[in-house]
Formats: sequence, C-alpha cells, structure tokens
Amino acid sequence: MFENHTKSLETCNTCPSLCQSACPVFLNDGNRSHSPWGLMQLMNQVRKGEISLSDISDPIYHCLKCRGCQQQCDHDVDVTPIIHEARVNAVKQEIAPKEITGYIEKFHRHNNPFSKDLLKRLKEILPKNLFKKTDVVYYASCTTISKCPEIIKDTFSLFEKLKIDFVSPYADPIQCCGYPLVSAGAEYDFVDIAEINFHSLKKYKTIITGSPACAFTLKEKYKKYHFNIEDKVVTINEFLQPYLKNINFKLKKNIRSKIMFHDPCYLSRYLKQSDIPRELFSLITGLDPIEFFENHEKSMCAGQGGCYMITNPEGADSITKKRLDECYEKKVNTVVSQCPTCVDKMRKNGNKLVVKDLVTFLNDCIEEVKS
Repeated sequence: MFENHTKSLETCNTCPSLCQSACPVFLNDGNRSHSPWGLMQLMNQVRKGEISLSDISDPIYHCLKCRGCQQQCDHDVDVTPIIHEARVNAVKQEIAPKEITGYIEKFHRHNNPFSKDLLKRLKEILPKNLFKKTDVVYYASCTTISKCPEIIKDTFSLFEKLKIDFVSPYADPIQCCGYPLVSAGAEYDFVDIAEINFHSLKKYKTIITGSPACAFTLKEKYKKYHFNIEDKVVTINEFLQPYLKNINFKLKKNIRSKIMFHDPCYLSRYLKQSDIPRELFSLITGLDPIEFFENHEKSMCAGQGGCYMITNPEGADSITKKRLDECYEKKVNTVVSQCPTCVDKMRKNGNKLVVKDLVTFLNDCIEEVKS
C-alpha cells in the first residue's frame, strides 16, 4: 500500500514537521499523530509493513483534507491523495470508523448526505417559472439546498437584477455531485453517482455552481474516470465577474461596513480562485475586505471538511470557533465566505456574528441595474 507515494512519505519521515503550524486539527487537539507529519509517519509504517491499516483507521479521519500543510511545506508534499488512498482501503476492508460507515449508509437512502429528497426541497425554494429548459444551469449543491437555501434564492435574485434570464436550476433527482463519498473514502460508490450525474450534466453548455467543493469535484474528480465536463463547469464568481464589471448598477445605501472574508479551502487552494471574490467585493463596495491573519492560499480551514465533522463534531466546532475569534479581536461583526458548509457552521458557532455567502452579500448590495 502507498507504493506510489514512497517519495512523499520518505520526505516527511526526515522533516522537522513545520507543517504542524498550518494544521487546524493539530493546533486544536495537540495530538501529533493527527498532524500531517504524524499521519505521514503512520502511513509510512503501514507501507513498510510495521503496522496494519486497521491500527490507524481512526487517525486517518482526523484530517480536514484542507491542504493547508502543503502551503507550509518546503517540498510541496500533498498529503491529501495519501489520506484518500488510506480511506478508500479502510472502507473497502470494512475497518473505517462506525461514524463513517453510518454516513455512507445514510447517503444511499436519497443519494445525498442529508438523506432527504433535495429536488423536492429545491422546488420549494424557487418559483416554478424558473424551472425551464435552458443550456445553462445552476448547480446548487446538496449542502446549500439543505442548510443555506437563502443562497439559492439570492443567486436567482441577483440574476434577475443583472438581467440574466437564461439560467435555470439543475433539476435532476440526484442533487449531489458525490463529494461526500470521496471525502469518506467510498470511491466505488462515488463512481456510480458520478456516472449517473455525468449523463445528466453533459447535455448542458454551462454548469454554474456556488459550491467550490462541487466545482472541484465536477471538474477534476469526474475527469479521473473520463466523465469529462470540466470545460463546462464554472464557479459562480467566474460567471458573475464580467457582468459586474460591465453593468452599471445602483447600490443600496449603507453597504460600506467592516467585513471580513474567509477563504474556503476548495476555492483558494484547490481551485486557485482567491482573488476573484475580492475583486467582486471591491467592485461593489469600493473597499477591500478586512483580512484574517491567514488568508488567500494560506487561509486557515474553518474545521468542517474532510469528514472531520462526522468523526469529531466537537473538535470541528472548536476549530470553527477559534477561526472566528479573530473577528471579535478586530471588532468585526460580519463575515463573508463562499462555502455552504463554512457559512452554516460559522453561523452556528459564531457569537452574534452575521455570516453571509458572497452572492448573498452582492445581492444585498445591489438595488437595481441602471438602464
């Protein structure tokens, strides 16, 4: 096992573990076996046959897969594919933690991690007239539908203000790209979902999504299995950018206030799109957002990724709270981000903080388009 990652594992074996300073899990619980360096030592021992995968089936799920450690690594070692291989084998060998097994079982009830009919919910969120035949679709994401439905409403409200009338919501029964399965290590189940989604999505000219994790999954993870739709997939920021640059719009009053922007891991490190949201922010307000100390590609994860919130919800929430402490220190009461999970969990763990998705913020700022 892990033969394809020998160089990375051996490199980490001789490193002074500088990456620990960028690991939210280690900074929160202080357990070195949960740090990137510690996990790599454990997986190197598995590679050498010194211990078995079952011995580390719990620690491998104490990783957010946020790639923060890679930014700190002088050798640019990416821990995430090795963690992924370990999880895939743990699921295959039926030694994954019971929380993960239950999570995967729950997913299969309705093909999403919330075990709900999300298409029915989507049709309750948006008016019937928006569900029409178009070449361009908005892919909401399962988490957005379940936890942050106002983002979907605000997205189509903003489309209406910008005179964008050729986008319809994606309305197929499966409203999940399969990212939760990838995160859990259920690779074989993911391929089945991806193939079904691919045949439904390939007919569209453009697929817009406000979820960075969905965008990355649809663009990169699908490509691994030759479900090639990467050229069709754009983030909501990429889609909106030319409109906001070239349209003359009227702004609402009193929109200029102290706001901090949190970079989601998949937007900043996986998709390399940390500049576009700031450009959109400054286009609307004429100001730059207040930055967290760790920002852009070096942003600190909010703690809710990589199935960590499934295996250790208290630890995940503790990381989120620590991330938000900086807002109180800087006396900022509004946080803007662009990840439905970040938005949802920051709301639940923030003390009197207003937390918004970037699209909601833009929609709140724009009153109308001037003729």
